[in-house]
Amino acid sequence: MSEAIFILVSGIITGTVYAVFAAGLSLVYGTSRILNFAYGSFYMMAAYLAWFLVVRLELNYAVAAMVLLPALFLIGLVVDHLVIRRLRQSENWKLVSMMGTLGLALILDNAALVAFGPEQRSIPPISSNVVQMGPMFIGVQEIAIFFIAIVAIVALELFLRTAPLGQAMRAVSQDMQGASMVGIGVDRVFAVAFGLSLVLVGIAALTLSPVTLVSPQAGWPLFLKAFVIVVFGGLGSINGALIAALILGVTETAVIYYLGTSWTMLVWLLVLVIVLMVRPKGLLGVWGV
Repeated sequence: MSEAIFILVSGIITGTVYAVFAAGLSLVYGTSRILNFAYGSFYMMAAYLAWFLVVRLELNYAVAAMVLLPALFLIGLVVDHLVIRRLRQSENWKLVSMMGTLGLALILDNAALVAFGPEQRSIPPISSNVVQMGPMFIGVQEIAIFFIAIVAIVALELFLRTAPLGQAMRAVSQDMQGASMVGIGVDRVFAVAFGLSLVLVGIAALTLSPVTLVSPQAGWPLFLKAFVIVVFGGLGSINGALIAALILGVTETAVIYYLGTSWTMLVWLLVLVIVLMVRPKGLLGVWGV
């Protein structure tokens, strides 16, 4: 019984962080129909920036977050204006955008390799304390990660449902041409969505980096997991991504507990293949359902 509780609690904590990360990928696809292949590389960049702020500048996590998240939002706006917007203007824009973001990923990965070298870097934990919850002990860091992820998910949902710009994003996702005809600035919506996706990347980097290692290739496994979550949940569905992330977080924890870490990526790929065979539209294939 204690094993099942441990797997469930750890899996839910992992799943909430995965949900935050995957929500950014789903947000960009839901608004612009662009699958951002550089998403994992942006995570890697955010993780290195977090490492620099926390380790080199010795800032605490709260101050680091106040510096990192607005910076990532601005970086997202700039990248969208200089790169993504021009890719969208191409004739075969979906394919061109995919290839363009893949090229951007390779540029970011190699830039990190040149700047930081191939060695892995670590970030100190948010907290080393543990608390007892019933029959099990859980780290304060894991509790903090869980609540940070929950706040991010709730804030994103409230923004999309109540803020005028969030409602504009939903309108663009449902009918891009119709939204443009009623006066919604589609390019502005795309830019803000891209910027918000990097804010979610930054939150994931701040919560995952203390429990993982930072390296130039750190983003690709997470991108693959985010891609599986988005496909499983339904392309463009934030709520679907949340449900899929929780399911896969618990599944991953169980696989690690019983089979070991070497099986995790195989299981994720098997889930992707099964979903594509059984339900290609995913759990919730419509935005916001």
